[in-house]
Amino acid sequence: MVKHMKQKVKSGIKIYVFLILYLTIATTVYTIYINKTHHDFSLIGKLLIGGLAYLMLGFTYANAVHKKGLFVGLFAGIIHFFLIELIYFLCTGIFQFEVWPFLINILLATIGGMLGVNIKKLF
Repeated sequence: MVKHMKQKVKSGIKIYVFLILYLTIATTVYTIYINKTHHDFSLIGKLLIGGLAYLMLGFTYANAVHKKGLFVGLFAGIIHFFLIELIYFLCTGIFQFEVWPFLINILLATIGGMLGVNIKKLF
């Protein structure tokens, strides 16, 4: 039982290190772009960066659990979406919920979950 818990902790650490690495790279590119151009990304650019993050999020969680990828990706996407919104709200005092970006990101997390289950266990 202790070995199983250690394996879950290691898996969780791998997932978050992978996602933090992606977020670091994405935010660095985003910051450099804004600094050089003094313009924000279009909605399409934001959806591409965010969508890729949600796709990887669903993939990593489902790959770690390695069963029920559809549900794991869906729940991981929903939970992380609202966690990000909560953090943004606590920082700015603004709660902004847009349906289409939410649905697109959750769909991509679900697709990532289905892909993660069907690939050899990495996490």
